[in-house]
Parts: sequence; C-alpha cells; structure tokens
Amino acid sequence: MAQNELIALIPAFKDYIWGGTKIRDLLNKDTGNMQRIAESWEISTHPDGESTVADGPYAGKTLSEYFSAIGWEWAGAYGASRKRLPFMVKFIDAHSNLSVQVHPAEEYARLHENDSGKNEMWYIMDAEEDAFIYLGFNRGTDRAEVARRVAENTVEEILNKIPVRKGDSFYIPAGTVHAIGAGCLICEIQQTSNVTYRLYDYGRLGADGKPRALHVEKALDVLDYHRKSVGRSGGNGPYRIGAPSENTLAATEWFTVIKFDMRDGEILPARGDAPAFRALLVVDGAGEVIGSDGPERLTAGSSRLLRQSAPISFCGRLSVLVVDF
Repeated sequence: MAQNELIALIPAFKDYIWGGTKIRDLLNKDTGNMQRIAESWEISTHPDGESTVADGPYAGKTLSEYFSAIGWEWAGAYGASRKRLPFMVKFIDAHSNLSVQVHPAEEYARLHENDSGKNEMWYIMDAEEDAFIYLGFNRGTDRAEVARRVAENTVEEILNKIPVRKGDSFYIPAGTVHAIGAGCLICEIQQTSNVTYRLYDYGRLGADGKPRALHVEKALDVLDYHRKSVGRSGGNGPYRIGAPSENTLAATEWFTVIKFDMRDGEILPARGDAPAFRALLVVDGAGEVIGSDGPERLTAGSSRLLRQSAPISFCGRLSVLVVDF
C-alpha cells in the first residue's frame, strides 16, 4: 500500500433550478454540457449521486465499489456495518435562494424515509456583497405559528438572517430551519443522506413550470421550534512555527472537520500510527501536496480522499478542510 495515496474522484453534478456557474467557472470543474450547476457531490456513496474514481487501477468504479474492493473496514465501524461512508461532501452554488428547509434526525429519517438523518456544516468559500443565510428562528415559536406563516407567505419574518463572508463556517444540527441565500458558494460536509423537507419556496416554479413540491407536515414534525439561532462555528486555532494554523470547525459522531491554513513546507500529520482515510478539501488558495506518487497541484475546489500513514507536506499557500471519520 502506498504510504500517502491521494485518490481523485469525479463528482456527481446536480442542476437544480437555483444553481449557477461558479462550480464550473471558479472551481474549474468539468461539467460537460451542463450549463447550470447547483451542486457538485465531490465525495459521495449515496445512491442518489455517487462519485467515481478518476484514475488508477479502480478508475471508473463508484466510490462504493472501490470500498467494496479494498474492504469496508477502511471506512471505520460505520462503513463496515452500513456499506457507505458516514459523511458526504458537496460544493453548492446558490445563484438564487435555496428553499427554506429542514432535515430530520436519525430516528425520524429511518422510520419515514429509509435513509439517514442529516446534520451538516457549511464553509463559505465565496460570498457576494449582501449574501446571507437563514439559520434558526429569530425567536421562539411553535408548530401552529409556523404553519400559519407558511400559508401566509410570511415565514421569513421569523427566521434568523445572518450576513456571511468568505471564511465563515456554520454547524446546522438536524431539526434546524435554514436556507442558503443567493450569492453564496459553499462547501458542505454532511451525513450521508438526501432527505430534505421544503417548508417554503418563495412561490417559484420548477423546471416543469409547476410549483415545486413542499413537505410542510413532515417539516413541522421535525423542526426545533426553540432554536433561536445557531452561530458561527470554530475559533482561532493555535499557530505554531513550522506547523499549520489549525481550527476544528465541527466534531460530530459522523465526522470531524478541521481547517488547516498551509504554507510552504508545512506538514499535515497523520491521524495515528495506523493508516487511515480522511478527506482533503481545498477551499482557498493553491499549491502542491506531496503524495506517494510525487507532487500534485491542488487549487480551490480540489477534493481528494487521502489514505494516509505518514505526515504529508505542502508547498504554496492554501486553506484545506480535513474530514476525519
């Protein structure tokens, strides 16, 4: 086994109506003939959009097929028992507002959707002037009021509106009402799930010319009505000479996300003595990472699975999210 193996993946693209062109133009993704790209599922074992191994002996295999070939025990206890990764990674380009929505927790999702719950975190890779997100309610509320406001098209009045800027990060627990506003380019790390309950969609029409489906009753079932707000996550990590600036953005039972600001010659330490997989996501800057096959250039929007058994060095100046699971 290579000491530090970097595995490039081909994402699954989604062309939802609110998407734009930044995934192609800013993140340099080859989207083929697709003109509007809302989401790029970079690292995914979900059947609704699996990523595919780009090169090497497993080229063309889905990520699930890759782990089946090498052994699901490499994906930890969760992967060994569920035959899927516990997390997935997306890039999201909001050319217009996403719906006001909520995701269920584990028990409700399993009972009603035969899928996992969805806790997630966002890292703002780029934000236009006046970009914002909705995250939580701006005061306590209840099922009856939210239902009434959805019917009256006034639910935005009780949402917590947060201006965002490049470099912000947020953790969104299951049950938290939320929406991504226009002008945000986001890296999302989430549980492996595709369950979303739309509560409100601004009255817009889908690609078929009809109003997009809402899931009001299920959304009302799972909403946390007492969550007044959810603030920015993470803080300023310690900076050590010869080591990268390190900042834990999220730590959950499904994934841990750590941001490293890498400079020339700095080292990303291995997780421990035994080889382990982790995800490597470049959210800003450019540089080279020195893997077993030599240097590989990475830029904002690059994502890799890293099978790491030794410290790995970087050249250049780049910000990297590392996902451990």
